[in-house]
Amino acid sequence: MSDIAHTHDEIIQASWRRCQSLGLSPKATPEIVQLNQGQWHDARDRSNDLIATTQEQVLPFYENILVNSNSLVLLADNDGNLLSRWGRPGFVSQMEKHLFDQGTSWLEKYNGTNAVGTALQTGEAVAVGRDEHYLIANRYMTASAAPIYNSDRHLVGVLNISSDAYLPTSHVNGMVKVMTQAVENQLIIATYRHHHHMLIFNTSSDNLTSQWAGLLVFNESGDIVAANRRADLLVGQTLAGLNIEYVTGISALKLSAHPENHSLSFIGLSKYRLFGAIKQPMTRTIRSPFSTQTPAFSPNSSAPMPKKEAIALSDRQLPHLDLGDLKMQKAIRQALSVVNSDIPLVIQGETGVGKEVFAKAVHASSNRAKKKMVAVNCAAIPAELVESELFGYVKGAFTGANAKGSMGYIRQADGGTLMLDEIGDMPLHVQARLLRVLQEKAVTPLGSTESYPVDFRVICATHQSLRSAVAEKRFRDDLYYRINGLTLFLPALRERSDIEPLVSALLPELAADQNVVIDREVFHLFAQHPWPGNIRQLVNTLRVALALSQGERIQTHHLPDDFFLDVQSPSISTLPENDVASPVAQSASWRDTLPALYASSDGNITRLAQLTGVSRNTIYKRLRSLGLK
Repeated sequence: MSDIAHTHDEIIQASWRRCQSLGLSPKATPEIVQLNQGQWHDARDRSNDLIATTQEQVLPFYENILVNSNSLVLLADNDGNLLSRWGRPGFVSQMEKHLFDQGTSWLEKYNGTNAVGTALQTGEAVAVGRDEHYLIANRYMTASAAPIYNSDRHLVGVLNISSDAYLPTSHVNGMVKVMTQAVENQLIIATYRHHHHMLIFNTSSDNLTSQWAGLLVFNESGDIVAANRRADLLVGQTLAGLNIEYVTGISALKLSAHPENHSLSFIGLSKYRLFGAIKQPMTRTIRSPFSTQTPAFSPNSSAPMPKKEAIALSDRQLPHLDLGDLKMQKAIRQALSVVNSDIPLVIQGETGVGKEVFAKAVHASSNRAKKKMVAVNCAAIPAELVESELFGYVKGAFTGANAKGSMGYIRQADGGTLMLDEIGDMPLHVQARLLRVLQEKAVTPLGSTESYPVDFRVICATHQSLRSAVAEKRFRDDLYYRINGLTLFLPALRERSDIEPLVSALLPELAADQNVVIDREVFHLFAQHPWPGNIRQLVNTLRVALALSQGERIQTHHLPDDFFLDVQSPSISTLPENDVASPVAQSASWRDTLPALYASSDGNITRLAQLTGVSRNTIYKRLRSLGLK
């Protein structure tokens, strides 16, 4: 990185000099240099973590800000090749669109002074106005870019926002810096969160959730193994390699024992007071998703489930929900990134996937955990009562009103979290009032002229697409954009790869002191089941199985009969449409057919039940009557 400058004008002037020394003419056409297919796949593979972090962790928080603007967010690798792009390229003409294709190089030697290439060259954030582009052909846009450094302080890429001239340069420049800092923070967290302690600190305890907070990572010995650039700036020197006690004046032992979400302060090297919070390693603080002891049984055996001390539902934090499924991990990572901010969340997923449990985990993981979380099911309250239940009312506000009035759910959630479940079913007139509350941060009860200030985090949940509801005029678009800071998608149970750990996590609450053993065949069926009722159905299935097994090993015949109605036999599901699905059940007497089927199926009771269309308990009774069991 040569020719590093410090002021904006110096950066642009130095870049123009480099372009002249490369023999570029301002009137030259931008050179479209693209990676071939093999090179492109190699480049993506090398930057896979960077792409995933940018897409999953950062862009969802900021894309709503740019959604109505003619702008493109670009991610390039450290060679200047475009890896990904997001946004609306309305400001780009048809002729220039190939410049924004994936794999295209934006190095200065091909495209003159430009935000991506110049940021790579200098290693600094840079904004390039329309007329500051060296090539005249590029002067239809403005752009801001900032380099991204990994946890080892190696430059790994550049994040860029390009737009027409109508977005304020200072606004875009500030945004790209915040986005870049967020990416760097997430790269550090992803690298070290499992086995290292983290200290997040800033000049005020109110700013610990800011992307501009200092972040450092230390091991059990107290050695600082990584830190973001903001941490170095706050302390006044490079932190990697130093000891945490030398920096903070607090021993590693005391810091590692400090509870999460409890603030601390220190002076140390900085010579002025800093405020911070500790994040414990995930593998140390969370051994099992819903318990405080060791992980569950080996999935390759029928070993007993270990007895565990269940964590109260209201105390489960987000990392407790991480059982190994990639889709759940993505939702958890995204939620953790904004857990202490006031960015509103929308949790979307099928009925029964655990949206309320997830919302409670967000609340329990946040700095509002000591306050109340109020969950309201908008679909369960009669439409005519939703308004009074949410906003409250004074005495005499309407016929039948409580003589003392009602505070309402919103005021009950003051200081904490308000969860609006099935928000898509909220009546339109109530949506208008809710929007006003969110905008003004004050609520006026029905029948009153007095407003009450409120401060709460809003989390909405829905099984339907709110975007579709907006398009169909069933949901207000202004409210949608107010509540949809970040949408988290929870997978259906049939899509999850962690059913066995999930069962292990649920059993401590369901089985009390029982030492539960589950057959492998049961888990095999669980993996095949479509689970239309999701986790709610799984819980009910386990309850029935526990009751029917009466403390013995849970086998397939302990599962409820209706469980098998949803399990499709491979041979049945592949029959032609005009074939009879279960000829055995519709033809000869079971006394004639069952012995042959029993022999051909090697005594597989589940298979027999599927073929004959009756329950396994019925199969057992019939086999016993025939003397076969």
